[in-house]
Amino acid sequence: MQFEVFHEERTPVELKVTGEIPEYALGVLYRTGPGGYQTTTDKGVEISMSHWFDAFAQTHRFNLISPKKVLYNSRHTCDGVLRGIRETGKIPSGFSFAQRDPCQSFFRKFVATFAPRPEVKTPDGVNIAVTVSTDYPGYPADEKGRSLYIKTDAAAVQRLDPETLEPVGLAKQTVLHPDLSGPLSASHSRTCPMTGDVFNYNLTLGHKPIYRIFKVAKDTGKTDILATITDAPGAYIHSFFLTPRYVVICVWGSHYACGGIKMLYHRNIMDALEPYDSRKRTMWYVIDRTDSRRGVVSSHPGEAFFAFHSVNAWEEGEEIVAEVPVYGDMDVLKKFYVNNLKGDEKSAWEWVEKGRAVLTRWRMDTRSSGSDAVKVWEMGKELGMELPTINPNFVTLPHRFTYGLLNRCKSTLLDGIAKYDSKTHTTMIWEEHAHTPGECIFVPSPAPDAAEDDGVLLTVVLDGCAKKSYLLVLDARDLSEVARAEMETAVGLGFHGKHVGRDSPALAEY
Repeated sequence: MQFEVFHEERTPVELKVTGEIPEYALGVLYRTGPGGYQTTTDKGVEISMSHWFDAFAQTHRFNLISPKKVLYNSRHTCDGVLRGIRETGKIPSGFSFAQRDPCQSFFRKFVATFAPRPEVKTPDGVNIAVTVSTDYPGYPADEKGRSLYIKTDAAAVQRLDPETLEPVGLAKQTVLHPDLSGPLSASHSRTCPMTGDVFNYNLTLGHKPIYRIFKVAKDTGKTDILATITDAPGAYIHSFFLTPRYVVICVWGSHYACGGIKMLYHRNIMDALEPYDSRKRTMWYVIDRTDSRRGVVSSHPGEAFFAFHSVNAWEEGEEIVAEVPVYGDMDVLKKFYVNNLKGDEKSAWEWVEKGRAVLTRWRMDTRSSGSDAVKVWEMGKELGMELPTINPNFVTLPHRFTYGLLNRCKSTLLDGIAKYDSKTHTTMIWEEHAHTPGECIFVPSPAPDAAEDDGVLLTVVLDGCAKKSYLLVLDARDLSEVARAEMETAVGLGFHGKHVGRDSPALAEY
């Protein structure tokens, strides 16, 4: 039922809290992701989105006011898209991740490929719900200096009101720099923990794809192009790596066919990708983030894989160490079709064993461009860790503990939370039968002598038996329960989120 929820709470409601939320974890937790997969047209026809990544966008707001008080509100942020579908019976033209229009003939698709696409005119006329930013320099903020942006793997963002979650604006990366005109980017931009500068790439497709890696300065909002890469295939790259001196882009095995031209016809990423080829090695590009004159300082071929999420990267002398959950093929993309995740059909269970990530650590020497990226260790496929997170105080620094969600084939998707110790190579697990957790957000303890794992994890869990969700607070040291805030409704299993502490400027005058 987690894939059939279509509910929102525009007026904040108070949740029942058991236990006590630590004072340092108070603030606001934003979550974004799917808010339902089906809607009915004005003529009574049911329209369905077929892939987990294409559901109707919804953002959630948990306001942690005190150790015993939590308010919750949520809102669909694609009302314009929904109105269009209900009025016309058609999914709006544009790009999706995997949605196909079965009603379009070959001729209509061919004509539509070369027809101009109408510009989106209203802030709720897009379907964006992957990652959350509250501190993205270069984009507009409100009169109080606050901003809340929802991002996806396109070079566009949607701005929401930080309290009501109402869509109030749209922006393209060309606002940051006129050369950032390509259609694709990474949902997971990277923010330097020391400077607040934001990094990302922009990808122009074509016969010769162009990656532009850029930096947006926190203090000025000025955007600089750090490097341009033209010798790599265009690829679907959801995230990348950041160290104190470098941006690291790994072009893994999710290449667009024909330089991305197929996307114009299919209008979705899935059908525009080449079949996975294990003979095609990954290529890691290391870009100097401190001096745009240097550009790419080294590149490193490595073992073939596909990935979604980078965990962390840091420097050890002139070597870079990077951690990422990897897949041996791209089956996971097909696994995420809703019919496979719901498990209503026997054939869906054939996908349970497929698409399981392996947490890996890699090392490369920037002094030797062309040398291989070497695998240091891997966690083990039997746990299938994904949606990783770490203590944010250790971003770009060596870290020991990685937290993530498990796929141990106890359900069609996720079945527990893990804490992996890279020093002892041991794993600690939280699980409850029929309870499906979402991505964990680590809130560190502010104590001056706090250890790396001193803090709490915030996660939204769906109780499949009660058909209700709850905000769960776990002690990051031993995964014991600290508190929970119970809801009277279910929250669809989503993607990513962000915690904003109550002392953050992003919450000024709330």
